[in-house]
Amino acid sequence: MNVEQLGLIDPPPTPEEVRRQMRAYLVRYVVLVAGISLVIGGLIGRLTVQDPAALTPAAGWQSGPSLPEGGASSRPVSSSLQIYVSGAVARPQVVEVPAGSILADALAAAGGPAPEADLEGLNLAAPLADHQHVHIPTRVPPPTATPQPALATATPTSEAASPEARVNLNTATLAELLTLPGIGETRAQAILAYRAEHGPFTRIEELQNVSGIGPATYEKLAPYVTVGP
Repeated sequence: MNVEQLGLIDPPPTPEEVRRQMRAYLVRYVVLVAGISLVIGGLIGRLTVQDPAALTPAAGWQSGPSLPEGGASSRPVSSSLQIYVSGAVARPQVVEVPAGSILADALAAAGGPAPEADLEGLNLAAPLADHQHVHIPTRVPPPTATPQPALATATPTSEAASPEARVNLNTATLAELLTLPGIGETRAQAILAYRAEHGPFTRIEELQNVSGIGPATYEKLAPYVTVGP
């Protein structure tokens, strides 16, 4: 009698039993994988689909300062301008005028021009900027002729200044130009700017090329200026 007949060990499974066991293992594996997939899918769905109210920030919480429409920050815009008016005016002072005012408005707020004011070279329609300084120049009176003693024999005289007394346009300073008739600070600065840009004057007639000096003003200046060395 052999060992198998005595029942001490189990006989080996038949091929059909092996196939049944493999099918049972496969079914359990598929069921296990399907169950795990369902669990994972449910977790992903819960994480993806949330209540929209849960994504709304809590009341009172802000992510940053809000900007008005257009993206620009709101800043107060001044409705008035502070202008310092000095020089030949009735009341030199800091005046307050509405935004969009022109030079004439600031001049009126300072009491108007003084009798000696030279307004010819100013643009009274020029717009103003906040904290601007406006200086009203003074009109320079023409030089008075020194009385000459009477001579026995009358000799022809000329109203023009002597060559030594004339102002040299190519070397004159601002103070010297201000001594000329009809030349205020604005025109004197214009003459200096023209000379710096175009070089020395070659003829006194070139004064008419300077801004603010027309034929009438040139006629007044011609006897008192020169371009000599």
